[in-house]
Amino acid sequence: MLRTAMVVVLVLVAAPRAAQADWLFTPGLGTTFGADTHGREHPILSAGIGWVDDERFGWELDLGFAPDFFEGEHDTFVFDGDSHVGTLMVNALLGVPGADAGRGVHPFVTGGIGVMQMRAVTDAGPEEALFESLTHEVGFNVGAGAIAFFGDGIGIRGDVRYISSFQNGIPSWTRGIGVDVAPGRFDFLRATFGVTFRFPD
Repeated sequence: MLRTAMVVVLVLVAAPRAAQADWLFTPGLGTTFGADTHGREHPILSAGIGWVDDERFGWELDLGFAPDFFEGEHDTFVFDGDSHVGTLMVNALLGVPGADAGRGVHPFVTGGIGVMQMRAVTDAGPEEALFESLTHEVGFNVGAGAIAFFGDGIGIRGDVRYISSFQNGIPSWTRGIGVDVAPGRFDFLRATFGVTFRFPD
């Protein structure tokens, strides 16, 4: 009996553990800057829903929405209409801790592909025609950041990422319209800060 019990214990110790994983939810707020913002920084809302394993690898669905993205003075005109830029990206995560990481600051890198939506509408003025554009383009993003966990379930997260369409040439998001305020590939940078909630899988 003792010999059988020892064999059972050895088998249990030697058997590989089941992989642990967590779900992450991160609402955030930040700003756009650089590239096709032309110095006009605007707020951006973000939300990330991700899954990470205990080997610090995972996936994340990232959403971003920047209202009034094109508002302000451009090279040839002043835009004061309705506009926004939205992004939906599927990203890989590397370095985000899983279930047994606990507290601490954990840097990470991320990147992936998805869809970008660019919308701009302005009312017709006395000397100009109505300006309206709605474009969807395939894009990508790459970035890095860090999550500081205060415990098993909650932390704060900050990251900076570069977001760009794959379109590389004229016309860009204003295709079909005589004014092209962003010739070539449409791109910008995003910095966000949010609260991360961690849930065991």
